[in-house]
Amino acid sequence: MKKVAICGASGMVGTRLVQRLHEKSCSLVLVGRTPQRLQQKFPFAADCCSWEEFSAYPAEELGVIINMSGAGVNDQPWSDAYKQIMTDSRLDTTKTCVEVCKQNPEIRLINASAVSAYGFYDDDHEAFSEADRDRRTGTCFLQELIDQWEQATQPAVEAGNRVVLLRIGVVFDRNEGALPTMATPFPYFLGGKSGTGKQMMSWVSLRDLVAAIEFIFDHPDLNGPINIVSPGACSNQVFAQSLGRALGRPSLVPAPAFLIKALMGQLGQELVLTGQRVLPSKLLEAGFIFQDQDIEQCLREIYRR
Repeated sequence: MKKVAICGASGMVGTRLVQRLHEKSCSLVLVGRTPQRLQQKFPFAADCCSWEEFSAYPAEELGVIINMSGAGVNDQPWSDAYKQIMTDSRLDTTKTCVEVCKQNPEIRLINASAVSAYGFYDDDHEAFSEADRDRRTGTCFLQELIDQWEQATQPAVEAGNRVVLLRIGVVFDRNEGALPTMATPFPYFLGGKSGTGKQMMSWVSLRDLVAAIEFIFDHPDLNGPINIVSPGACSNQVFAQSLGRALGRPSLVPAPAFLIKALMGQLGQELVLTGQRVLPSKLLEAGFIFQDQDIEQCLREIYRR
C-alpha cells in the first residue's frame, strides 16, 4: 500500500485527519517543522520528517499528499510581517509538495484553500459553486493570497497529477479556530451582530470538515476545486442570534463597523465585515451528507459536547 503524507499534521484539522486515516490502516508520513514532536504525538506514524527531509522523500512510495499547512489567518493582527508569514507558510509548503508530486504522476495532491477564492461581499448574493469563480468582483489581500496558493499547485496538474483544492469556509469548533473568539462577548451580555450583520457566512463544523476530507480521500474521482461548507450558509446577524441562543445569552449589542476596523484593521474588514455565500455543489452531487446543516442546531451541538 502506498503511503499517505499529511503536511500540517499538528494543526486543528491535521491532528484529526491523522487519527482518522490511522484508523483506516493507512501508512502515514507526517511532515512538519518539528518531526520529533510529531513522533511523540503520533508514535504509530511510519515516518515523521521535516520539510527539508520531505523534499527528498522517495516519491515512488507515496500515493497521496494532504497539505493543510499555513499560518492561521485570525491568529494575530495583519501586520506586513504577519501577512508575509501567512503567504510564505502556504506557498513554500505547497511548492515543496508539488515538487515531490512532479517526481511521480501517480501521487494525488489534496491541498488546502479557502472560500476567499470567491471574493468578499458586504451583503447577500447569488451563491458560488465551484464553477463560478469567474463572476467574483473586487479584490483584497486574502483573495489574492488564495489565488497565489491555488496557482502554486498548477505545475503538479501540468505534470499529470490529480489535484484537489479544498475551498474551506469558516470552521466551527468549541475550543479551536474562530468560534471561541466570536463567542467571547456573549457571556458578558455584550454579543451581537458585526457591522450591518448582512454579510454572509459560509461555515462548516470541524467534524464535517474532517469527514469531507476523508470522503474526498476515499473518492479518487473527485478532483479540482471542492467547496467544503455547510449547505446552510447564513448572515452574520443570524449567526449571532443563533450563537446567543446556544449560549443562553441575548444577542442585542452590535459591534459597529468603525470599531471593528479600529481594533482589527484589515483582518476585521475582510474576515468580519464581509463574507460570501458558497454552496458545496460537488460534495452534495457525490453523495456526501453533512451532519451539521443548520447553524443554530450546529452551535447548540457544539456547546452541548
